[in-house]
Amino acid sequence: MIIVTIALLLVGFIVWAQWAELDQVTRAQGRVVPFARVQVVQSEQDGAITQIAVREGEQVKEGQLLVALDTVQLEAGVREARVKVAALESRMARINAELFDRPLTFPASLNEYGEFTSNQRQLFERRRAALQAEVSTLRNLADLQQQELDLNMPLLETGDVARSEIIRMQRQVVETRGRISNIRSQYIRDLQAEFTQTEEELAATREQLARTEDSLRAASITAPVDGIVKNVRFTTIGGVVRAGEEVLQIVPVGEKLIVESRVPPRDIAFVKTGQSARVNFDAYDSAIYGSADGTVVFVSPDTLTEQAQDGSSETYYRVNLEVDTATMREVAGRELINLQPGMTATAEILTGKSTVWSYLTKPILKTVDSSMEER
Repeated sequence: MIIVTIALLLVGFIVWAQWAELDQVTRAQGRVVPFARVQVVQSEQDGAITQIAVREGEQVKEGQLLVALDTVQLEAGVREARVKVAALESRMARINAELFDRPLTFPASLNEYGEFTSNQRQLFERRRAALQAEVSTLRNLADLQQQELDLNMPLLETGDVARSEIIRMQRQVVETRGRISNIRSQYIRDLQAEFTQTEEELAATREQLARTEDSLRAASITAPVDGIVKNVRFTTIGGVVRAGEEVLQIVPVGEKLIVESRVPPRDIAFVKTGQSARVNFDAYDSAIYGSADGTVVFVSPDTLTEQAQDGSSETYYRVNLEVDTATMREVAGRELINLQPGMTATAEILTGKSTVWSYLTKPILKTVDSSMEER
């Protein structure tokens, strides 16, 4: 009877084991991070620190000043470039007025550069007066030559003046009028050449001004997002920062928090986006508070390697999970559940299901398969 009972229990267990299912999970260690990730604030240029406006752990707003670099040379460079631009713009205004024969006017941006506009206006008036005087002189000469020709034309018929003399007078009139035309043409050519040169210089100087102004703005290192300051690298006024060097970090606040986990390469095969997970936070005992629900939202396309201080390295896939703490239990007399960046966690990613029978027989079948392959 005992044997029959044991046999029935065994058969019942086998039937149950082939029907009952267990969750297959991939475990990964992780930590809570902002969805936008920690922002590394770097300096865009070399410079000496003149002000450190924040402290470790301080909460800052987007655009708030963090660190200021020395701007004495940069401000001088901006002033110099602006003066050059103003000088070239005033010259360009004068050239355009001469070239297109219109009244000389200056843009409002040159109102504070009266010396430049005054000089260009005087030059404009002198050049125009000189041109008009030269053209007027030649016109008067051409008129006199034409009058002389007109007086001598009747004498050609009477033979008192030779035809060659008449031709000489006609040539003089034509040459003088040609000189007037040449003066105007040369005047326009000179203006066009000056226009081209000034335009090139103005474009280059404006570009230089833009670069210098950008450098001046970059000397004030500001917060890219709302967040909390951490890892302040410089604490000394006068310390030198190199371009591209990390100044501090900002942990974004108000951002959605996720769990960034590390999955070993041997376990990544069945991890996919959209899979569910159970997430246990080390700060909240899962036996008391329970687990949070999670969803895989990102799997890195390749492995990442991180060097440890002892010289060892860890290779892993980064797997990000969105978490919902609504499934965790609030416990009376204890602190409310409040996730914070940096908290450590363990994620159990549900990668599939397996029967109890498969789970129990897997090691046996694996051993048998391995022994069958040996020579």
